[in-house]
Order: sequence, then C-alpha cells, then structure tokens
Amino acid sequence: MNPDPSAFHPQQIHHLRTDAHQAVRRYVEKHEAALRLLDRDEFYDILVIYLDALFECGEYELFINRVDEAIAMTVDRPVFGAREERMYHHLLFRKAAVCDRLGREEQCIYILTELLRLNPEHKLAIRFLIRCRNRQHRGARQSIRALSIGLFLSTVLVLMVETLWIRPFQMEELPWVMGLRNALFMAGWLVLLGGESFMLIQSTRTVHRFRDGLNKKKRSMKNSPVDQWR
Repeated sequence: MNPDPSAFHPQQIHHLRTDAHQAVRRYVEKHEAALRLLDRDEFYDILVIYLDALFECGEYELFINRVDEAIAMTVDRPVFGAREERMYHHLLFRKAAVCDRLGREEQCIYILTELLRLNPEHKLAIRFLIRCRNRQHRGARQSIRALSIGLFLSTVLVLMVETLWIRPFQMEELPWVMGLRNALFMAGWLVLLGGESFMLIQSTRTVHRFRDGLNKKKRSMKNSPVDQWR
C-alpha cells in the first residue's frame, strides 16, 4: 500500500531532521566519556558528526567551544589527504559562519581570509567574505540612507506645497514644481541604490584582488627555481 503524499508536509520533514540532529547531540553528550575510549579515527568521525548536528540545531556556543578540537585533530591526522583537506576547509567555513551568527565579525573575516589563503578558489568563502566586507561600510551606509531619506522627505514637502498651494492658486508654476518633485524622488533612489551598489562593488573588488594576489603568489612559488629542483 503506497502512502498518501498529501499526508506529508515540508514542516514535518524539517522536524524529523531537527529531531535527528538533537538525537545525535544527546547521544554524544551522554556517552562522550565512553566514546573517547574508541580508536582516534572513530572518535574523530563521531566528533565531526556531532559538530554538524550542533550547527544544524543552532547550538552555536557549543559548536564554537568544540570545533577547535576537531580542527586540531584534522591537522594532526597521520595522512592528510584530499578528504582531510576538505574536512579542514569545511570546519573552518562553519566556524566562520558561527562567528558571524554570534556577532564576532572580525574573527569571522579573519577565518575566511585564512581559508582563502589555503584555497583561493573556495567560492562560498569568497561570497561570504564579500558580504562581511560590505557590512563593514556602516558609516557610509548610514550617510547614504540619511541623504536618501532627506531627499524623499523633500519630495513629500514639495508634493504638499504643490497640492495645497500651486494647484489651487498658481497653476502656471505647476510644470517646474512637478519636475522638481520628480527629480528629488529619483535622486533619492539614485543615491540609495547607487550607494549600495558602489559599496558592494568595492567589497567585491577588494576580495577578488586579494584572491588574485594569492593565486599570483602560488603561481610564482610553483615557477621558482627552488621548486623546480624539488
């Protein structure tokens, strides 16, 4: 007998997944002393699963207190191959994401920067770092928004004058007053959208310039005479 598809809802699936992560968390925390007696590799795999469960559950303080242990174990593994490298980058990226959620912006940017030093083509880290850099333009953003709000308020003021005075008593002045009102309104949007776009472009250029510098440095190291004799 096939189940009725209408009996399933996305929210139910979400709860099942959340319950599974919570079950992993409870099990590891209850049996951690016994789990630490396992083989180092087995405990490492369990620790990574536990950290992923903490991250998915939103237990960011617990995650940030335990992730350094997993990072250290990753680096200290006897064989540091492609799998270990991917896991190292995965843990660093999630640590950066948790720092961002906890409001530790400078630490988040530092981790993302170091992650890009390891892998300059890490696309998620590049996008994340651009977003973090863009958020740092707080002073400029406040000035831009204040200016745009001032222009919008000026538009309202001109509209009130147009409605209460120009249209009833001075219709001959209406064309240029309407032009002024529309110009102020368009200028407000231009300042707001143009300013936001400019800051995003600047942040993107900064991160890409940093990434390109890392790639250039790696290429120069590969082509160095010392490296060729190895």
